[in-house]
Amino acid sequence: MTATDLVFVYGTLRPGERNAHWLAGAQHLGPSVSPAAYTLCDTGPYPAALPYGHTALVGDVYAVDATTLADLDTLESYPVFYSRRVIETDYGPAWIYVWAAMRKHDWPVIIEGDWVRRNTRPAIN
Repeated sequence: MTATDLVFVYGTLRPGERNAHWLAGAQHLGPSVSPAAYTLCDTGPYPAALPYGHTALVGDVYAVDATTLADLDTLESYPVFYSRRVIETDYGPAWIYVWAAMRKHDWPVIIEGDWVRRNTRPAIN
């Protein structure tokens, strides 16, 4: 990727969510939907996108500089809890953080893939 990376965010970094301030200096390119290749789990305080499944994730794409990307790596505990992969978005290739640690079996699955609407849609265990 270039000096300015794109990042696809699907959870607490999305606009209006509690960690959105981490992207205050980044350029919000707009909403996007990932390929249908994930399982989105609700861990309680944050989501975990498992790198397998058939769910498309609803999110947003940001252009970030190297410092912001490094800050996001710290926030996401990369590479301990999350790993980074590149996905195709409406704005070009972007990083996505996917869960790399052990999944807890009691995490509900957000079947629509939209963390922001998790409380308005049914989840399954």
